Amino acid sequence: MRKQLFFYLVSVIFLVSCSSSRKAAGSSGAEMVNATLDLVNVQNDKVSVTVNAPSFSTSTVTYQFAKIIPGTYAIADYGRYVEDFKAYDKSGNSLSVSMTDSNTWVISNASNLARLTYKVNDTYDSEGGDAFGEGSKTIFSPAGTNILAGKQFMLNMCGFVGYFNDKANITYKVAINHPENLQASSSLDDADPAKGTDVFSVTRYAELVDHPIMYATPDIATSRIGNMDLLLSVYSPRNKSITANAFMPDLEKMIRAQKAYLGNINNTKKYAVLTYITTNAKDDAHGIGALEHNTSTTAVFMENMKAKDLIHVISHEFFHTLTPLNVHSKEIQDFDFNSPKMSAHLWMYEGFTEYFANHFQVHQGLMTEDQFYAKMAEKDKLSKQMYSDKQSFTEMSKNVLDPVMKAQYPNVYQKGALMAMCIDIMLRDASGGKSGLLELMGRLSNKYGPTKPFDDKDLIPEITAMTNPEVGAFLQEHVVKGTPIDYETYLKRVGVSRAVVKEPTLVVFMTSNGINVGIDTVNKKAIAVMPDASNVFLSSLGVQNGDELIEINGAPIDASTPTNVLMAGYGIDEDEPITMKVKRNGQIVELKGKAKLNYKDGQGYKFTDESKRKLNQAWLKG
Repeated sequence: MRKQLFFYLVSVIFLVSCSSSRKAAGSSGAEMVNATLDLVNVQNDKVSVTVNAPSFSTSTVTYQFAKIIPGTYAIADYGRYVEDFKAYDKSGNSLSVSMTDSNTWVISNASNLARLTYKVNDTYDSEGGDAFGEGSKTIFSPAGTNILAGKQFMLNMCGFVGYFNDKANITYKVAINHPENLQASSSLDDADPAKGTDVFSVTRYAELVDHPIMYATPDIATSRIGNMDLLLSVYSPRNKSITANAFMPDLEKMIRAQKAYLGNINNTKKYAVLTYITTNAKDDAHGIGALEHNTSTTAVFMENMKAKDLIHVISHEFFHTLTPLNVHSKEIQDFDFNSPKMSAHLWMYEGFTEYFANHFQVHQGLMTEDQFYAKMAEKDKLSKQMYSDKQSFTEMSKNVLDPVMKAQYPNVYQKGALMAMCIDIMLRDASGGKSGLLELMGRLSNKYGPTKPFDDKDLIPEITAMTNPEVGAFLQEHVVKGTPIDYETYLKRVGVSRAVVKEPTLVVFMTSNGINVGIDTVNKKAIAVMPDASNVFLSSLGVQNGDELIEINGAPIDASTPTNVLMAGYGIDEDEPITMKVKRNGQIVELKGKAKLNYKDGQGYKFTDESKRKLNQAWLKG
């Protein structure tokens, strides 16, 4: 068990995974895999799937589900959610089938194969803990599947459709029969005008995996940003204040700022954000974050989500259109879904992306300079508290599927982003403020691009050649060897030094003196424990000792676990409007006010050297 469990839980909120870029032409012939999903006749929480097979001349053929999908960096074994697998010839006669592992079925008399049928269970029902923990078999929720008959379906297609050996690069056509009250949200276009059936076509299996689809009662908002269509679809069964229309203005503002930041590097035509709000119940999603695809994102949030959560998570995912979409290795270009070879440069795909997701906000005026420094200081703290500070990031990246290395993976969002920050500062310093990390990624995009991968061994020499020996030495010493970094050495170049700063308590139900809520998990009650007025958040709202905490900003407080209660009070900003419901003497009382936070002294960063003002502004605003 980790020493800082709560910090781990907080960091998981912002973990994001990303899918890779794999552009390749599909088959030019008439071969095709036709699959049909029945979302209407759902029985025992299972979806029936029929696959019409292409022709085979071999005696046997294998049909496989993905062991892993790009960007999740963890074994999923989607085939373990499949049952009642059967194969038939054209006359409807059964063919012999044998299952050789959890993802693979071998079908005999393959030349006579006409169709397959099977049933699929969803993954949300069976999540058993942290998806990134050592030895965990839980599928990260945004990469998972959900089946709520008549209400909502999250279709990460890798969970419903597999591929035939040697036929992964032929056309796929997927027909989805669905209740007419549910509407599909996807970056794919529906080719069937019928109300109860949608048809989606892609050039190959990798493209199918890259296009998730969500069905729900329509809660959709759209916008046109430059030459790109933006779609936000939301499913929030209990907190009705979370709607697509409510969150679209902030999402639109963020995407406009990102496109301004990226300039000509980004040319995405359509982007879909599929957002699922979990109740956090035992049989619901628990992995908070997002999974990036080339033209869409699947995201899972708690019921207390706010616009800033959406902005941070989706901004990270959208920056993956830079890497690995435009800059990636051969391991990603030709991803093997069942015998993957992992790239050594996960530190770049995720670390650079996470850095850009923060840096663009200060660049575009969406956060202050002090807020940006606080973000970097928090990453420094989390990185050293939770992970090895001597880990080679290239070794971790290549071996991320190893259980021990897997536990180090989330550090790409902490130390990985800090390494990107150091490189950005070095480049600004060397160029007199004229260019930084974003310009470097632009040059790499021009050299490679979506269809031209690099060899893993060539990336660091190529970056060194494009920049200078200091950057090359940094990469060898800190990325390859894993030598700890003195971040202040680099920050001082732009006038920033370590300083004591006021840090808000991460959870409003806590102060430095302890937790001000008693949690009765048997009766599922959260009771305010306030011997004095030291918790200014609770006392300023008028919460009294002994009040039962019922709801905060429209989200019910689930007291089935201590974690659920604490997370209900996570991420609240100073002066944020708060509406809280408590039960007092048997009566429901509604309390309203603006949030007042509890603060403590902490180590952070401040701008202190006016002689570095020009370079500092070139770094943050250039």
